[in-house]
Amino acid sequence: AASIIDHNRKNKIVIHAIVTGLDEKALNEIKDYIHQHQHEIFFYTIDESMLSNIVLVNKWTHAVYYRLLFPRLVPEDIGRLLYIDTDTLVLNDLRELYQHPLHHHPVGAVYDNYVINHPEIGVEGTGNYFNSGVLLMDLKEWKAQKISEKAFDFLNQFPEKIVYVDQDALNAVLKDNWEKMAFKYNVLFSYIPQTISLDEQRTFINDKVILHFTLQRPWSCISKNRFRTLYHYYLKNSPAPEKRKYTDWSGGKIIP
Repeated sequence: AASIIDHNRKNKIVIHAIVTGLDEKALNEIKDYIHQHQHEIFFYTIDESMLSNIVLVNKWTHAVYYRLLFPRLVPEDIGRLLYIDTDTLVLNDLRELYQHPLHHHPVGAVYDNYVINHPEIGVEGTGNYFNSGVLLMDLKEWKAQKISEKAFDFLNQFPEKIVYVDQDALNAVLKDNWEKMAFKYNVLFSYIPQTISLDEQRTFINDKVILHFTLQRPWSCISKNRFRTLYHYYLKNSPAPEKRKYTDWSGGKIIP
């Protein structure tokens, strides 16, 4: 929220957040912070039992499927919804992204150059598999084409094909039916050049809109992400600055 507000001072931001599991104190802190900056926020909770039978792999929890529920949670009069993962930072004005033409596709997204393609779910060829961490949804098209329903059906019918949870299901049911957007709208770790100087890093990030902390997480004390300091800056200025900088730190990591 801190990075969104910092770079969207000329925009009226309305945030829709699924907050299942957060206590009332945390919710009040977030709400007060948003209201102090003259923006709005709406909270939703999910009965997680409705997702209990959906396939999970690795360390993911059922929260990864929340984005499939948003189109049915938000008010009917909302035509577009910009979904943004929580492991991101907003680094520029969001208006351009929000107004990006979708040409009657239900969603706009960025090609995932780490996964590249996924033949097991029928998606082959460079540029045809997208990352679901940033999704520009045309809710009318999304609901008319029953994208959420089709995604859940795919998850239930083909659990053995699932590697990247909701992302795989969405790519399977949206094959050749999504608007390809520039990577500046969802800068994955795999898009970041690893040999650039500090000055080149500033140039690289200057026109980027959303930075997505995939693969190398800045809350890991051994993170190799070149932009991890940005995360710590916004963590410090977030509604809950008491949060730990590193989730994997312990005294045992100190080398004598």
